[in-house]
Amino acid sequence: MLAIVFGIFWLLIFVLKHHSLGYFMGWAFFFLSVFLGKDLFNYLKKIIISRAKHPLPLNLLCNIIGLGKSYNFGKDKFDLDEIINDNKLPLTFNYINNHQHPILQFNKDKILFHNQEYDWKDFRWKYFFYSENPNAYKPKGEYLIEFSGINQHNIRIKNKIEFGKIKAKENEVILLFVIHDLLFGNRASYYY
Repeated sequence: MLAIVFGIFWLLIFVLKHHSLGYFMGWAFFFLSVFLGKDLFNYLKKIIISRAKHPLPLNLLCNIIGLGKSYNFGKDKFDLDEIINDNKLPLTFNYINNHQHPILQFNKDKILFHNQEYDWKDFRWKYFFYSENPNAYKPKGEYLIEFSGINQHNIRIKNKIEFGKIKAKENEVILLFVIHDLLFGNRASYYY
């Protein structure tokens, strides 16, 4: 804090004595943007997200891609049907080679994957990048969702969802996972 005060004092003496007011304002703006840059970005994020129609999903997407601090905007509960209809999100995803065979389906508090039904209360999942050679200069691989849960026959199953086998956009599936987990699951994705 002392350095900031000293820097401002030095600017007042040096700039006003030797240069114009515009030059001083430029340096003042530069120092403010350096010292307050991250806080200013977080403040703008608060303003934009708090005025959005669906602030919670927008905040989650900002947190997933790492934009700004994690904040909780708006209400914790939101209308699932409204978000699905507004964003035109499908609830059933088919196998890429057989468009008649559903591979992943979201049913309120249940999720179906390969004809196995899981309850969101016992469902644990993580989204990550899988590469066979992660130490390569440009690792080649794919993003996966790995999950474990108890199916309808009370058997614990660990499996993974490969986006290359599903006819879907990756961000649609992740957004549905996050929203369903927040509403019906153990809210592990709240910290995304």
